[in-house]
Amino acid sequence: MIFQKLSPQPIQNFICMNLCLLSLLLISSHCPAQNYPIRPVQVIVPVAAGGGTDLLARLTGQMVGDALGQSFVIENKLGGGGNIGAEFVAHAKPDGYTLLITPGTIASNVAVYKKLPYELLKDFQPITLIGQTGVVLVVHPSLNVNSLKEFVDYAKLHSGELNFGSAGTGSPQHLHSEFFNQLAGIKTTHIPYKGQSQSMADLVGGQINYMFSPLQNALPYIQQGKIKVLAQGSAIRSKSLPSVPTLNELGYKDVDLENWFAVLAPTGTPAPIIKKLSDAFLKIGQTQGVQKKFSDLGFEPFFTTPEKTTDFMRSELVRWARVAAYAGIQAE
Repeated sequence: MIFQKLSPQPIQNFICMNLCLLSLLLISSHCPAQNYPIRPVQVIVPVAAGGGTDLLARLTGQMVGDALGQSFVIENKLGGGGNIGAEFVAHAKPDGYTLLITPGTIASNVAVYKKLPYELLKDFQPITLIGQTGVVLVVHPSLNVNSLKEFVDYAKLHSGELNFGSAGTGSPQHLHSEFFNQLAGIKTTHIPYKGQSQSMADLVGGQINYMFSPLQNALPYIQQGKIKVLAQGSAIRSKSLPSVPTLNELGYKDVDLENWFAVLAPTGTPAPIIKKLSDAFLKIGQTQGVQKKFSDLGFEPFFTTPEKTTDFMRSELVRWARVAAYAGIQAE
């Protein structure tokens, strides 16, 4: 048998080819984050157009889209108390091209629904919180009370007679009211509506006695004298109502009732994409333009890292699970 000495050139070519392939693989592994986004991003909003969540989604989506060089297309996907839109995103491809901008009901729903088509902390990767709005205790003027103390005294004297409205069973307004009932030791009757606007209309019309309402919904009617505000639920006073005390100031310590809004992605979305999105939201949240627009709409900018968003959502799950269990709240 004759052995032929191999030329070093084929070996060198073989090594060079494999090194090139390895380099391509390494480059491609970084491409999702480096090039993202290369096409429009679908943003699911699980509530109706025109509401607070929708406004924040369109405002921040446009600005983040401009910053990243792609359109962030808002799509309202309604139903099931926000669960239909949330389920759609939970089961979407985790590539950064389908996101969810949701109100805090995504956390309270865990407490009040027996079964959900997703697991909040398992099926979603938090990106950031994008804002919050204060909550106020408002009453119809026909209720002859002018302070929180008078309200509580009246409720105790007429146990079960006062009624309050909400956007529906298990909604934040429902939970906020039941939470305060537990703190104050009072008992009142819940009247659920199909949406915040309907409950507010009946409060203004005098069909219900009071409610815990998002500040931006109640503020016009407060300013017109159609309803009276007794207290703010947030930890600090809103600039819109500087003379109205908070529940903390009135003796209910460590109470902080806010409606909040979050940006989530399906679990499995690459970490570099999550970071790129988070950085973009955090950056626009620091601009004076966003802060002014938020203020004009009755919101406070509230942008957080993915880690802090996760911690915040965990704390909300614990809080509302306790309230729902104590009050026996169960959504249909």
